[in-house]
Amino acid sequence: MTTDRLETIEEILAQITTLVGESAVAIAELRSSIEQTRQNNAVENGELTSRVNSLVQKVEVHQRNHEVSQRNIEVIISEIRVLRTKSQRILEHLFGREENRE
Repeated sequence: MTTDRLETIEEILAQITTLVGESAVAIAELRSSIEQTRQNNAVENGELTSRVNSLVQKVEVHQRNHEVSQRNIEVIISEIRVLRTKSQRILEHLFGREENRE
């Protein structure tokens, strides 16, 4: 009976040893997979950061262009006001002369 028990214990220990070995391999594969995932995420995060930075630069360029356009529009509006005032004076001068002739 003792021999049978020892054989059973040895079989169990052999199975445990096999399972521990398989677990060690599985753990090593998981570690490798986790590291690969981290590296991929780092690359993806780097690409994402690069794309975001590129978009921010484009937005900044568009903002500067918009500001320049806005200033140009303000100058044009100012010039239109001056021309309108001059046109008004010319019309008043012309119509004023005609009224004086009558």
